[in-house]
Amino acid sequence: MNISTVNPPPQAQALLSGAQKVSTYETTGGLVTAQFASHNLTLIPPLQDGAIIHDNACGSGTVSRLLLSIPNLPSDLRIHATDIDPPFLSALQDDALQNAWPLSATHQKSEALNFADNTFTHSLTNIAIFFTSGAGLDGAREIYRTLQPGGTAVVNCWAHVTWLLPVRAVHEHIRPGKPFPTPVVAWHDGKHIQKVMRDAGFREQDMRIERSDAWVVVKRSGLREWAEKSWAYLGGIANWSEGDEEKWDQAVNKLVELLLVQPGTIVEGDEVRMKASQWVVVATK
Repeated sequence: MNISTVNPPPQAQALLSGAQKVSTYETTGGLVTAQFASHNLTLIPPLQDGAIIHDNACGSGTVSRLLLSIPNLPSDLRIHATDIDPPFLSALQDDALQNAWPLSATHQKSEALNFADNTFTHSLTNIAIFFTSGAGLDGAREIYRTLQPGGTAVVNCWAHVTWLLPVRAVHEHIRPGKPFPTPVVAWHDGKHIQKVMRDAGFREQDMRIERSDAWVVVKRSGLREWAEKSWAYLGGIANWSEGDEEKWDQAVNKLVELLLVQPGTIVEGDEVRMKASQWVVVATK
């Protein structure tokens, strides 16, 4: 999904500038990607001495932070976190320095890492492989290249996102006649993520896949704020358009309306729950 950040309306710009971008993400889609990461870490064996971990496309370090909260970690653990988004890297690096974490954060593309072959015991990529070039294959090849023989890779992708169809419907409502982009490759059935890992070099017998769910949970009174932040992030999927500033409130209100009636939404009292699902592949080199 190529989300444009070119010429966003001022309302989006205010929510996506500098450190605010990190907060906006972590209080919207980040609520479920963090649950995915937590679940996925239960799928790998306990970390052993000498563990060298790549937190690939790390964002603000969701995976790293979860790893560092595990009790009795190896004393020589080392984490290398990489991403291409400066505000996220800055947030992670600042916390790493403040807390003396065994972590370095560097600006690197997942498709062109500067690490040597066979560097990592673990390579963990949380909701990012589909952003890499070659329909994910270029990113998967770098995961395989930089992983040690016997090392473990974890990658995941969206299987279902309750709020994606509402975002598309809002786009069609406020930008009539402008096509909404269709993904070149469908990831939602879990087949493509397995294919790119096989094509990168991982053997079928050394891979396992599973599907799991997570939920965004917000108060009914906070749903509009959640929808506004989500629109700031996702409203650029089909590129921002002239007139989006004037139609901002209309778009956000329509998104709230649609979210409440989606099959993946459950409203219980003053609580709104919205489901998202992932496919996760755990592979050994």
